[in-house]
Amino acid sequence: MKIMNMMPSCREITEQASDYLNQDLSPWQRAAFRMHLLMCVYCRRHVKHLGLTVATLGKIASEEKARENDDIQQIIALIKRQQKESPEQKGGD
Repeated sequence: MKIMNMMPSCREITEQASDYLNQDLSPWQRAAFRMHLLMCVYCRRHVKHLGLTVATLGKIASEEKARENDDIQQIIALIKRQQKESPEQKGGD
């Protein structure tokens, strides 16, 4: 078996880049993927940029989630404060 037959093409690298970054490739696929990256600067750049994009989007999503949680906590605190400041009237006073 020739080594080049085992080596994925640039097209296959771009198709499998997400699986590679998510570690969803088999050990053999991962080894062949890495071998290709060692020899192909264009695919190395592609995988690097994809990884940076995924990481950036992940940070943005977690920041938005943190902001949503802060908003929820502020609303809860406001409701509690309003409940303390305006006690319920009893008996129709």
